[in-house]
Amino acid sequence: MRWLVIVDEDIDVAIAACRIHRHGASAYHVQQAAEKLVKALLVLAGEAFRRTHDMDDLLVPLLRAYPSFAGYAEAVRPLSIWGVAYRYPGLEDEPEPLPSTEELENIIALLKEFAVAAGTLVSGPEPS
Repeated sequence: MRWLVIVDEDIDVAIAACRIHRHGASAYHVQQAAEKLVKALLVLAGEAFRRTHDMDDLLVPLLRAYPSFAGYAEAVRPLSIWGVAYRYPGLEDEPEPLPSTEELENIIALLKEFAVAAGTLVSGPEPS
């Protein structure tokens, strides 16, 4: 499934950006990976979704289709802000603080796990 290939690419870019201390760029690609991962599952489930970067909007149909992904959903829910805070300068007096290396590494590890779980649904269970 092409969606999951793009998820892997975004995760790779997030890792690379984190390594060179470009935490804003890393956070953006983390959010993009999470968003595309959720959209991949919605496509797989035949759930309609509108064009949005808002994780809250995307997680409602995801949890309807895959309630077992609730833990992952809660972990990626706050990432909506990462999709805009570091790529689009805002008018706010205080910009969104950059995530730490540790925060990025933790959410990247979780996204990798989430992607493996999603990939199992796409490809089916391993034969025993």
